[in-house]
Amino acid sequence: MDPETVGDPRELLALARELEAAGDRHRAATAYDRAHGLDPADPEIAEARAALLDSLAVVEHGITFRYVPGGTFLMGSETGEPDERPVHPVRLPHYWLSEAPISWAAYCALMDCEPPPDGSPRGGDDDFGFFLENKIRLQYCEDATTRAVDWHAHAAPHKWYSGDREIDSRDIFGTPPREDPERPWRYDTKPMVSVSWEQAAEMGRRLTTGRAVYRLPTEAEWERAARGGLIGRRYPWGDEPPTPERCDFDRFDEFSVLPSRRLPPNGYGLYAMSGSVWEWTADWYDARYYAHSPEADPTGPAEGQEKVLRGGSWADCADVVTVSFRMSCAVGDHGNYMSPTIGFRLCRREPRTRR
Repeated sequence: MDPETVGDPRELLALARELEAAGDRHRAATAYDRAHGLDPADPEIAEARAALLDSLAVVEHGITFRYVPGGTFLMGSETGEPDERPVHPVRLPHYWLSEAPISWAAYCALMDCEPPPDGSPRGGDDDFGFFLENKIRLQYCEDATTRAVDWHAHAAPHKWYSGDREIDSRDIFGTPPREDPERPWRYDTKPMVSVSWEQAAEMGRRLTTGRAVYRLPTEAEWERAARGGLIGRRYPWGDEPPTPERCDFDRFDEFSVLPSRRLPPNGYGLYAMSGSVWEWTADWYDARYYAHSPEADPTGPAEGQEKVLRGGSWADCADVVTVSFRMSCAVGDHGNYMSPTIGFRLCRREPRTRR
């Protein structure tokens, strides 16, 4: 029996209201979420669910984390690639996921780096790798830029020197097209790109306190969140194919990333879960893992060579921006992640639910 389709949505709504009135908001959210999954078109369920989920969102470290109710969902796809099978039930406790991929400005502010467009670590750890990574970020992370050109032209304030003579980089390399050429250069609405798995994981470790654990989401946490409470659907919004109004995808020839909140969020209030940038997860990749994955809070294989990426990117086709498609990338290899298509977001868990 499909555990996601068991139950009567109106009975679950009544149960959710009862639990909420008693102050048990986490179990109420689970009941609302199941009711919504069984009947997404019911406006009364949708309104009550949205109100409670909104009230459970938190803002910490300047980042909004959206609440994902605990519960069981079906992970994978029987119509996708072989590594998406078998579809299997997964049970997770409640958790939070950052509302959008982490921006370059937020990363620098929280990781003690100089603000963009410098972006280098304070304290002298300014190695050549950071220089190479930042060249890509200059091209793709600026809020108003609509097309990447030579990286020199993106390096505001564009001051270069030939001997003692100051040169404007735009006189040599051209001016990057921007939505508003007069707008100040900022880096806080688009995803940070060219991020290694280690850099993303380290940010979670640095932010973790006794009150909250921050880390990369497991594959299971990522997929449940991407589904937005819908049951058995292919994309965060349903089964309808991606369009430019729903998803930042299939723009390989445009050399740009859209601001993360430009397109509508999914049912959990999460932006850009499909397309935009591939997102790192905590799990090692194993094509056959689903065949023996534990049902309760799976954390992936114990070891591996590559970490799982999810969500697809602005440069990818519709086939890979589904909620179940799996991709992977080697870690510890200086270079593979240096792409304008790889970013991340953080998961927030309460210490008592820590793995």
